[in-house]
Amino acid sequence: MNDIIKPPLKGIIFDLDGTLYKMKWFFKPLIFFLLFPHSTRLLKFLEARDYFSGIEMFNEENLLMSISRKLAEKEKISIQDALIWIKGSFYKAFINVMPFYRFSRPYAKEILLELSKKQIKIAVLSDYSKVLERLNKLGYEETLFNTISSCESAGALKPHPRPFVEIADRWNINPSHILVIGDREDTDGEAAKKAGMQFILISDKKKLPKYAKNWNDICKILHSI
Repeated sequence: MNDIIKPPLKGIIFDLDGTLYKMKWFFKPLIFFLLFPHSTRLLKFLEARDYFSGIEMFNEENLLMSISRKLAEKEKISIQDALIWIKGSFYKAFINVMPFYRFSRPYAKEILLELSKKQIKIAVLSDYSKVLERLNKLGYEETLFNTISSCESAGALKPHPRPFVEIADRWNINPSHILVIGDREDTDGEAAKKAGMQFILISDKKKLPKYAKNWNDICKILHSI
């Protein structure tokens, strides 16, 4: 096994956005276009979400209502209108941009199938919900994963470790035997650290950040398991 991973490895948790598909420059402009005439609301929504990053909110309803309240204050709209916009307009736009990123990670499905044959559990854990819908638009079948989940549905956004620990508990696997692969050190990496899991940072930058690996490196590492 590659010396980056400490054996025995029994499970892998993949982040979704920027990990199982390559983020491209037109991501936000495209969502802005789809959210017209309330395009600028996106930035205020992201600010409202960031406020609750790493905070235990206990369940999805409490988290979304709290984010909606923050967004409503910023946008001078009702909490209900903010919630409707999040669940409707935002997620509809988010799902609809996914086809532009189909197959942006070469051999991803082959790698996932290879890992499954090696009896390694596989999860995708996104900070945002509608994970299955987005995976389908990206060309990933549900059967490729043992667990599909979101931190939003758990009520604890990254870097809170609870959604990660819950996957380990569901699998009945010691967290130290689980690898997290994500594109953000401050969220995916910090959550993995708090959960007692291993972590690999993926990056698509030409000059890789310290300790980061590109997609080809990740494939080689996973193939060597």
